[in-house]
Amino acid sequence: MRKNLFRLFVALQWLLVAASGSLSLAHAEQVKPYRITMVVYRGCEQACQGFKDYWADHKIPVEIEILDVNNDLKKIPGFIAKVKATKPDLLVTWGTSVSLEMLGTIDEANPSKYVTDIPALFMIASTPVGSGLVRSLASPGRNASGTLYIVPVDTQLNVAKLYMPFKRVGFILNPLENNSQVVLDELRAAQKKYSFELVERVVPLNKAGKPDAASLPSLVRELAAEKVDYLYFAPDTFLLLNRNVITQTAVSLDLPVLATSESVVQEADALFGVVNHYYTVGQLTASKAELILAKHVSPKDIPIVAPPGFSLVVNMRVAAALHHYPPIRVLKVAEIVH
Repeated sequence: MRKNLFRLFVALQWLLVAASGSLSLAHAEQVKPYRITMVVYRGCEQACQGFKDYWADHKIPVEIEILDVNNDLKKIPGFIAKVKATKPDLLVTWGTSVSLEMLGTIDEANPSKYVTDIPALFMIASTPVGSGLVRSLASPGRNASGTLYIVPVDTQLNVAKLYMPFKRVGFILNPLENNSQVVLDELRAAQKKYSFELVERVVPLNKAGKPDAASLPSLVRELAAEKVDYLYFAPDTFLLLNRNVITQTAVSLDLPVLATSESVVQEADALFGVVNHYYTVGQLTASKAELILAKHVSPKDIPIVAPPGFSLVVNMRVAAALHHYPPIRVLKVAEIVH
């Protein structure tokens, strides 16, 4: 069902472009494979795989070079130099941090420091406007566009109420991550509308000036002591890297975790997540790449959107441990894991 919906979405996207541009067959002028460089943060995960599979599924010849930061942003300057030297047809970046380091913000995109002259797409960037990657979702305003993957906060909270009513929501803020702050601001704004209290904790920095992972269990314990009904797991790279210790500590304290990324449910111990699947986001990003490469559509003219619909993923192992089984109305639409 979701796959058919996505295919219809992509088909409509292509019809809109065809109606406003050339009627020639896509790829008719292609004489050699398109060259794409992908810069990823932690290997070729589901979004990266979805992007790669799109070209094979559509039998479009491409050469995809993957540059892996491997959790170390200090590699980025070398990758920028390589991209500028090899000049691929398209640059694809994974995550907010990688995208900002490769492309710069829209207001500070210095050509000598960032990649600005090669068409670019970003994916798995939580808040592209809030982080300064683009001016707006409807009109990116630069030689870069991308896709969304975070389900709107309103939708997440509405679904959370269906699963279990809540009055207090816990939040752990990484002070060095723009995504965390943007989502925190959205949750603060939603408190009155959804009649809940937000309980916040900030990750302290260690002597090296980085978030202190060792503090996470104690922060979760503090939130549990505050009697929060859910721990809201923000879309933050540092938190994602520490998802196991956060969610395992939460489960040991009978604290349900609401996730915004599927990996926190699939690979850790979040109770449930209101998410867009990474694989689908990768496929959508590839469909936009095809517009750029085959139809020569400028990234600045490609709106930034999310895949159609969303998924409610429930970790049944955690539901059993917490004795918080999903109600029937949730089970009817949920994807069950474990």
